[in-house]
Amino acid sequence: MSYLYQNQRSIKPAKTQQGVVLIVGLVMVLLITIVGLSAIRGTGLQESMAGNMRDRNTAFQSAESALRFGESIVSIKVKTVPSFDCTKGLCEDQEKTNPAKSVRYWNEDGWQKIAVEVDLGLDYVEHQPRVILELLDSDAGSCAAGEGSGIGQGSLTMIGDCIPYRITALGYGGDENTQVIVQSAYKRHQ
Repeated sequence: MSYLYQNQRSIKPAKTQQGVVLIVGLVMVLLITIVGLSAIRGTGLQESMAGNMRDRNTAFQSAESALRFGESIVSIKVKTVPSFDCTKGLCEDQEKTNPAKSVRYWNEDGWQKIAVEVDLGLDYVEHQPRVILELLDSDAGSCAAGEGSGIGQGSLTMIGDCIPYRITALGYGGDENTQVIVQSAYKRHQ
């Protein structure tokens, strides 16, 4: 009987219990909640980043399509070169004639006034892409030596009927704030 009496003495009465298990349990629930919320936030951030990358890629593909369209226009051989007077997407070399007004400094208004919208039928973009063709200065060396008789004379010499161009395209993504500009140099022999 003494054994039973000893076991009963080790159980403390309700008045002396402090509720430590309850406090530890609440702290654990709080920690699990914080971990769960941070996981949810991280997932949302990753989803947003993936959406932004998709939108940027869409804008890049749109700009690339407009660039290829501009190159196809330049590649057509014509007897007379049209006037490059900064209307209808045709300009002379903006970098050389007026560097402050070059394509790299254009805002949305400049693109809307001078560049031509290319209707490629892209229905998943906010706006159809825009393109501008610049006629470069023929003495800039872009159609020079290495193609014939001008080699080894110490300076770049025009050879044949070569017309250099710079083609710049602006593409939009699904959001109008997502914009990508691509550029290529193109030379055409007549």
